[in-house]
Amino acid sequence: MSAIVLALSVALMAQDPAPQDPARQDPVRPVTVEGVTVEGRQQSARERAIPFVREIIAPARRSEPARWAEPVCVQVLNLEGEAARYMADRVATVASDVGLRVEEGGCEPNILIALTDDSDRMAHDLVDARRRQFVLGSAGTDRGREALAAFQASDAPVRWWHVSLPVDIYTGRATVRLPGQPPFSFPPQGITKPSDLGEYGQVVAGSRLLNHSQNNLQQVIIIVDVARAEGTGLIELTDYVAMVALAQIDPDAEIGGYDTILNLFTDGAVHPPYMTDWDWAFLTGLYTDEVLSSRGVGTIADGMAREVVTPAAPSEPE
Repeated sequence: MSAIVLALSVALMAQDPAPQDPARQDPVRPVTVEGVTVEGRQQSARERAIPFVREIIAPARRSEPARWAEPVCVQVLNLEGEAARYMADRVATVASDVGLRVEEGGCEPNILIALTDDSDRMAHDLVDARRRQFVLGSAGTDRGREALAAFQASDAPVRWWHVSLPVDIYTGRATVRLPGQPPFSFPPQGITKPSDLGEYGQVVAGSRLLNHSQNNLQQVIIIVDVARAEGTGLIELTDYVAMVALAQIDPDAEIGGYDTILNLFTDGAVHPPYMTDWDWAFLTGLYTDEVLSSRGVGTIADGMAREVVTPAAPSEPE
């Protein structure tokens, strides 16, 4: 304590207390009540789920969260024998458990998992060689150029890139014009039914309660840097990969306070050895059967809350 502060303290202590004005005194005297415990209100499952969903979900620009609608085909590159089969089978099993169809053997992969000792070079080479597969050039299909640059520059042990597409829920056709598609032209007979719009036909009902467009995942590319992931077990790494394969997870999400496998590479966070009940609840909420309703944060949180209350039995890693 400085000499000035010490001198001020001594001077204040030496002063006589100022007389109190009886008219300004509080007439209510404190009363001590024994045996009373005040507890804060416990958050509901939905209240806990909403901030989690908001933090981790990273949909395409100006779009709601997407999910897989088509059958998924998983392929693992640069991993040998049993380890490769385990990773592919585990991701496929998680996909099946949330209600997705899984293709096997000779299918065209839409979930591609590549392991490498130089993820920086692989990310740059892939984007340079197949940029159109990363950026479709239409609204609601990806997170944009800045996010793609971050994907290429990431130093994370695992990085990923999702491509989604807004489609009509009845026809499955894209509701945005994709590069290479011919511009729309009116048919000579005029427009009398959705099919007259060809590729752009969309069934729309007069309701503000139902969303007649949904966002479907088309492809995800996941790159695992084996050097940066050194010391990570195959089971926990695979469950981490399964989460980012099935949902548009924000690579910059701050989730240290949640019990999730997504904390696998979070500094200072305690991570579980495999996907937790909370992780399964999130995926179940995302893949709820309410296909006509919004896939926004509230809908996913509702599904999570139901799952937390009455959890299904997820498959454990073998």
